[in-house]
Amino acid sequence: MELTAKVLWPLFPLLLLVVVACLTAALVRVVRRKMDPAAVRIQAGALICYGLAAVTAVASEGGGMSSNVHRPFSIAAQVFIVWAIARHWRARRTSLVVLNATALAAILGDTALHYLLAS
Repeated sequence: MELTAKVLWPLFPLLLLVVVACLTAALVRVVRRKMDPAAVRIQAGALICYGLAAVTAVASEGGGMSSNVHRPFSIAAQVFIVWAIARHWRARRTSLVVLNATALAAILGDTALHYLLAS
């Protein structure tokens, strides 16, 4: 079986779903546990930036805008996620570390798939 866009395409929405589910669950968990406002802002920032990255990436597929528009939002989301991982790691909040690390792994997997298909 050859790894073509037709074969790998279903992985992109699946990875998007994984990221959104993990970041949403982490935000809900931070809010419900009434953690410090900085933790809430970091998780919300990650989810908002990733949402903007996803929306602009989908919009660029139709040719309405440059395919590079989503990259700054994606990088910002990754920065927020790494920041959240570091913060939760120091506080020993393993469930939040796992949720954020899973979201980051899915984003990096999506990036790897794009490079795999482009080459």
